[in-house]
Amino acid sequence: MIEDPYPPDWKALQAGVARLFNEIGLTAKTEQKLTTPRGEVEVDVFAVDDASVDKIRYLVECKNWNSAIPQTVVHAFTTVMAETGANIGFIVSQKGLQVGAERYTNSTNIVGMTYLELQQRYFSIWWERWFCGQVGDVGESLEGFVEPYNPRRDELVARMTHEQSCHFDALLHRYGTFGLVMGHMNMAKYVNMATWPAERNRMAHKPESVGQYIAEILEPHWPHFGWKATTFRDLMAEIIGHLRAADEAFRRVFGGDIDEVYERAQNAPLQME
Repeated sequence: MIEDPYPPDWKALQAGVARLFNEIGLTAKTEQKLTTPRGEVEVDVFAVDDASVDKIRYLVECKNWNSAIPQTVVHAFTTVMAETGANIGFIVSQKGLQVGAERYTNSTNIVGMTYLELQQRYFSIWWERWFCGQVGDVGESLEGFVEPYNPRRDELVARMTHEQSCHFDALLHRYGTFGLVMGHMNMAKYVNMATWPAERNRMAHKPESVGQYIAEILEPHWPHFGWKATTFRDLMAEIIGHLRAADEAFRRVFGGDIDEVYERAQNAPLQME
């Protein structure tokens, strides 16, 4: 799951839905006021797919109830859908819809589901566009420090003190492959991941679960990070946290970005921290 499927209240539920929609590329807002023939109405989440030709519009009703949603709620939402011209509607709740309500939606453009089911519905695109994109973008910042061949970096390392050089080697041992691999997580920028064989980039291939990804991908290569995440959002934060810690550590050793430090060194004696 992307995040906790049982938020504490409806406010947190609608915030989570809007966040998910924004992260997959929609433009989503909570508590949006819309104009209808009968006046103004406020919807829990309103989203637009600006990348689509017809600017597909989504409405979401969030019900953080401990019971299934009755048909009366679906009827009212159907009216709002029709009067606002929305294309797709979701009723997101803890327990889903009652049988009658579920049957009613079969002939409509409304889908009733739990928050977990909504996450599962959009997980593939969230993984590719958000998780891999965010991790890859942060990971790329380490490239100059950890790539196998970098003459500028190697020249700076050659001018380090023995203590600095040992510190760099220790950081490279801890973060080298981690930074290289995570910097390639955003491969979706360059290739269609749906047609990219899993064995070509197992790190960026959509996993079945957080536990499986940690056990099969992360733990065998980097057990020293002590992975603790139970949701993919937490795992993303954990990975990015390690990447940023690595970037800060390398910058302290070199005195900044590789290229910036190298350029300064061409005009003045190199001052290593």
